[in-house]
Amino acid sequence: MKSFSKREADRRTFLEQVRESKENGYLLSSKKIGSGAFSKVYLGYATQEKMMQNYKLASDLRNKRHSMVAIKIISTAEAPVEYTKKFLPREIYSLNVTYKHLNIQLYEMYRNSKRTYLVLELASRGDLLEHINATSDRREYPGLEEEEARRLFRQIVSAVAHCHNVGIVHRDLKCENILLDERGFIKLTDFGFANRYSLKNSLMSTFCGSVAYTAPEILMSKKYNGELADLWSLGVILYAMVTGKLPFKERQPHKMIHVIKQGLAFRQPISPECQNLIEGLLQLKPAARLGLQQVATHRWMLPATSAIFHRVMSSMGVHPECSVGQEKPQAASGTRGASGAAGPQQPRPPGPAQRPGPPPPPPDEPIKAYSESPRAAACCDARAPRRPRT
Repeated sequence: MKSFSKREADRRTFLEQVRESKENGYLLSSKKIGSGAFSKVYLGYATQEKMMQNYKLASDLRNKRHSMVAIKIISTAEAPVEYTKKFLPREIYSLNVTYKHLNIQLYEMYRNSKRTYLVLELASRGDLLEHINATSDRREYPGLEEEEARRLFRQIVSAVAHCHNVGIVHRDLKCENILLDERGFIKLTDFGFANRYSLKNSLMSTFCGSVAYTAPEILMSKKYNGELADLWSLGVILYAMVTGKLPFKERQPHKMIHVIKQGLAFRQPISPECQNLIEGLLQLKPAARLGLQQVATHRWMLPATSAIFHRVMSSMGVHPECSVGQEKPQAASGTRGASGAAGPQQPRPPGPAQRPGPPPPPPDEPIKAYSESPRAAACCDARAPRRPRT
C-alpha cells in the first residue's frame, strides 16, 4: 500500500498534468488505460477550441463521431538519457511519417521540462492478443477462424508494408502492439523500437522486441536486416492468430534459439495454404523468408477485397487479383480451413518448419500465459528500452 506522502505526491503530479493538458486544449480524465516504466496513458477529450485549431485532429474525430483521445504522458525527467535522446525521438518520427495507413495516429505533442505529452488516436477495442483469447474461449479450437484471421492479417501486412515503404522498420511487432478500433480495423502501434534506414540492405545491431516474436538472428546477437526481422514477427503473429498459441515458447534468448531449431509444429487443423504461408515466413535463414510482395500475392491472402490493402500493395509494384471495395469491419463468417484462391500447390520452402522435431508436447496454455506484460486497450505504451546490444 502506498504511503500517504506517496499518494499525495501522485495526486499533485496528476493535478499538474490536468492543468498542463487543459492549457493545451485537452481535458485529461482520471481513467488510466496503460502504463510503462516512464509513462502513463490516460483517456482524454479534445475541446472544441482545440479541434478548431488542429485540422488533422478535427477531421479524424469527426469521422469517429467522438472527441476521445489517448494522452500518453512520459516522465522525461525520470527517464534515462538513452530513452529521451534516442528511442523517444525515433518513436515520434515514426508516428509522423507513418500517419494513417492503419497505423496509430499522433495528433499532437507538447512538452515541458518535466514531461512530454503525446496525444494519440484512441483504439477502443483493445489489442489483438485480447481478441484472440476472447474468441478462443468461444470456439472448439483456440484462435480465430481463418476468414477473420485473413481479413486482419491483410491489414497488418498493409500497415507493415507502408512502414517499409517510407523507410521505417518496426522491430517490435507482436499481437499486443496491434490494436483494434471501434470499427474492428487494426491499428499498428508502439513504435518505441522503430528505426529508419536509408539503404535497402543496411544492417542493424540493437537487440529489440519480445523474445517470443524476435527473429533468431537477433536472438543470436548477429547484425540483421530490419525488414526481414519484421517478416519473422509477422509469421509468429499469423501462427498465433490461427492457433491461439505461440509457435515457440521460451523466455531466454539462448533457449529460444534451441527451440526454434527443433522445428515448427501445427497441433490443430489449419488449411494447407495458411500453413504454407506461416512456414514461408518462419524461415531460419532471413534471405529464405517470403517477402511482403510474395505474402501479398500468396494464395491464402487472395482474393483481396480491401481497398487499403490494394492501394498499399500497388505502391510496392504488386497488383494482386483484387476486388477493390470497403472491407467489412466485422469478422466474416467462415470455418477453419477455408482457403484462398484456388491454385496449384506451392512447394514449401525448406526450413525449421520441416525438419523433424521432438514429439509434440502436451496441450499448450493459452497465448496469454506467454505475454510479457498486460497491454493497454488504447494506445502505445512507453517502457524502458531493453538494453541495446551493439
